[in-house]
Amino acid sequence: MKTWFLAAVLLLTSCAAVPESQPFPLAKLRLEQLVIQVQLAATPALRAQGLMFQQHAEPGMLLLYAEPQHISLWMRNTSMPLDVAFIDSDWRIHAIRQLEPFDETAVPSEIAVIAALEMPRGWFATNKLAAGAQLTLLE
Repeated sequence: MKTWFLAAVLLLTSCAAVPESQPFPLAKLRLEQLVIQVQLAATPALRAQGLMFQQHAEPGMLLLYAEPQHISLWMRNTSMPLDVAFIDSDWRIHAIRQLEPFDETAVPSEIAVIAALEMPRGWFATNKLAAGAQLTLLE
């Protein structure tokens, strides 16, 4: 992925007014041959909010960072079981971990990652996606 495109996405999402009915902008992702739309959390404030207080994990959420870094996620105020895919700087799934509802135990990435994709529990297995699967953030 081009660095300029990632910078443009981060700039647009940090400056855009987000409608009250849709607290997060949406982003389109390709995971191998599957194309999906997910909520995009590309600012510190949106990443901190994450899926807290939402009633459903659909359509999923991409936590996007400007630079690869080690991250830790937890499930404070999040009532549904999730799977999270840690995405490396080559936009491949490095690892998939399970997150338990309301669990405040930090779940760290093992490496520096550019993103984390949170989906309903079992979503990656159902779609036959595992470590090594390629992701693309579509324009």
